Amino acid sequence: MSDTATAAATGDIDGRTTGRPRTISALIVHPGGSEQTALRTVLDAGERVRVLGLARDGREAVRLAHRLHPTVTLLDDRVTTPEGTDLVRALARRSRVIVLTGSTDRPTITAMLCRPIRGCLVYGQFEPADVLGAVRAVASGLGWLSPVAVAAASWSLRNPSNAGAAR
Repeated sequence: MSDTATAAATGDIDGRTTGRPRTISALIVHPGGSEQTALRTVLDAGERVRVLGLARDGREAVRLAHRLHPTVTLLDDRVTTPEGTDLVRALARRSRVIVLTGSTDRPTITAMLCRPIRGCLVYGQFEPADVLGAVRAVASGLGWLSPVAVAAASWSLRNPSNAGAAR
């Protein structure tokens, strides 16, 4: 682990250095109750991860992020938002955002990657352990992408004139 990653992973939930691993706080934003429960179960099973809150819509998500200041927010891309609200940007001001999506088409994923997100997990392309890995990586300042998202990112790097069309 790099010195930066080690420094990011030490401290308590408030970020003060204590010499022991830092607790990663998480907010889960998903419209489905059973999916929220499944994500919470995965995160609660991980060491050093604590779920601070659950939200089903954008208004509640922004309110909770503002009040709780989670380290990482898992955001399903189907969550509804109040009109005129850029939910990803609003959450990214308070937390590092990982988007969960069912989209596998390159233009949609490329457009997502142009947003202020730190990770993109594509349903059907990750295991429960990947969710924990993504949360830990993003909390330490790194990113995390499902294979489909990696392919979209590498395509847009090789074809920058076409990538702009996806925005």
